[in-house]
Amino acid sequence: MRTIIFDFDGTIGDSLKVIIGVGNQLTHKNISTNPAELENLRGLGLVAVAKELGIRKHQWPFLMFRGRRLMSKHLNEIKPFSGIEDVIKKFDGYDYNIYIMSSNSKQNIQTFLSHNGLSGYFDEIYGGVGLFGKAKSLKKIIKSNKLDLNEVVYIGDEPRDIEAAKAVGIPCIAVGWGFNTPDILAEHAPMIVVRTREQLSKTLDGWSSW
Repeated sequence: MRTIIFDFDGTIGDSLKVIIGVGNQLTHKNISTNPAELENLRGLGLVAVAKELGIRKHQWPFLMFRGRRLMSKHLNEIKPFSGIEDVIKKFDGYDYNIYIMSSNSKQNIQTFLSHNGLSGYFDEIYGGVGLFGKAKSLKKIIKSNKLDLNEVVYIGDEPRDIEAAKAVGIPCIAVGWGFNTPDILAEHAPMIVVRTREQLSKTLDGWSSW
């Protein structure tokens, strides 16, 4: 059976402003979330954004833990990207396996899905993945569910999503509306960069011709 694995933040949930706000709380910085500043941040990689926030690499695991807890208080501020619900519902109707794999917590994701009428569309949610542990988690998901690599696609919005999919040997559809710009994503050579939810749906429709 075909399986779609979605990233969450920046792919399904429009959470960049909330994540920056939480980052400001944790680091006592004041990075603006006005549109111009957000677009500038989208043109940076994860390491560069962490540098902007003054976060050293050894601090990431602890701040991630605290960040998930703080984020739980702002879930009502996060909405699905317009049209992504239609994509999810369409391919659930095709009787595909649909999973979420994310650095965010499973509880946060479940709460978001419940608030937005999407609870019944995912077979499993794999949360709490380390910032650089996505390849390892993808391998576990594929092994534990006995998935055929030829029948799995991963959908994400950051270069680390693309690299994780490559490490496992599955295609990655990179979405250009999330945490990184389409140009940054294209530099990492995913299978395709899509810029709209309609383009994502059409790409998945053409799965048999990949």
